Amino acid sequence: MYRYKGFDSALCGGNIAALEAVVNAWMEGERPRIRQMSQSVRGQHIILSFVYEDSRELEQRVALQNQSTTITGAFPRLFDDDAVEDRPTSPSIPATPPPMH
Repeated sequence: MYRYKGFDSALCGGNIAALEAVVNAWMEGERPRIRQMSQSVRGQHIILSFVYEDSRELEQRVALQNQSTTITGAFPRLFDDDAVEDRPTSPSIPATPPPMH
């Protein structure tokens, strides 16, 4: 589940260094997986907005998924349906460029 967190430099007295310290403390403490970030100006102040996933929730989901995989004997999906073919990297097989249309 995505979450939102906002920071307003007005709460730090307009001090950017204090705003950075607050944001860094949040990142170090929560260790969020940031999905989107935006910066806005409101008057003389900066607002930072983050959309993130809580890393602890992600870890719990993975742990539960691993438990159910162990219990059911199911295998995790190894390949995506839309996998891109890799070109050969062996020097004995020359790489050919894609056709020009």
